[in-house]
Amino acid sequence: MEIRGRVVDTIPSLRIIKVETRDRMYYVYLSRKMFRDFGPYFYETPYASMEVDKKEIHGKYACYHLKSFTKIIKHIRRERKVFFDIVEIQDSIKDIINRKENMLFLDLEYSLPSSRGHREKFIEIIQYGLVLYDKEGKKILEDQSLVKPNKKSSLNKQTLNFVNREFKEFKDGVDYIVFYQTFEQLLEKYNPRIVVWGNNDVPTLEKSFRINHLRPLNIRKRSLNLMQLIKNYYGIKNDLGLFETYELATKTKLEPQTHDAFEDAVILKGVYDLFKKDINKKRI
Repeated sequence: MEIRGRVVDTIPSLRIIKVETRDRMYYVYLSRKMFRDFGPYFYETPYASMEVDKKEIHGKYACYHLKSFTKIIKHIRRERKVFFDIVEIQDSIKDIINRKENMLFLDLEYSLPSSRGHREKFIEIIQYGLVLYDKEGKKILEDQSLVKPNKKSSLNKQTLNFVNREFKEFKDGVDYIVFYQTFEQLLEKYNPRIVVWGNNDVPTLEKSFRINHLRPLNIRKRSLNLMQLIKNYYGIKNDLGLFETYELATKTKLEPQTHDAFEDAVILKGVYDLFKKDINKKRI
């Protein structure tokens, strides 16, 4: 259901906004994140378009639950002040996805804290998987390996169970410096956009440079969080699982995720292709 109207009042303690339309008044309940992200705009009493669903009682108010905003604007004399416009956001994301550049799809697996109750001083990368494509979408190379951690405690029971590996397998892994040099050479030679899923891989990679006392590589400015782009494009509130997203897009069922970095990098490329295809469809 769509509601279009003016936000005339806000009840911060309940995260409710009061929306006045031409024929009636609506009360709309927002999630904590939605209220945090959009709350400052409401004091401007803007006009808003939004999608809502189920109706429930919050406090003494019968409220619709907000699914997503499509537009939040305010008309000031002859000017229009745009706070949020999903169409503009979608066009911007489409421009990013359609850029002609080399693309490096990267996934990392890293150590988990042990169950002994104490936190590890740092998280170590223990596996990487990557696939590199050129500007025309042709595969240049793929690479993967286990990575030997600096501390044996990084390969604790929780970590090994999570990545479905045995301790002895890491004897055949590469030292971190080999991974670092491989990654550095790819960046220097191909200058790719680095595509990841979620908010963890880039900061973990940056921390790994410091942990191993190596020159930081410039990765943040060239990284692209595909999950966040998909969430922003479709107005999705909650985080998405990589495999679940692929299954929803293809209507197929994958084998259970094993947390293998290379497998995840390949699925990441698949989700990217599906997303690019969908946003470039001609809409009727």
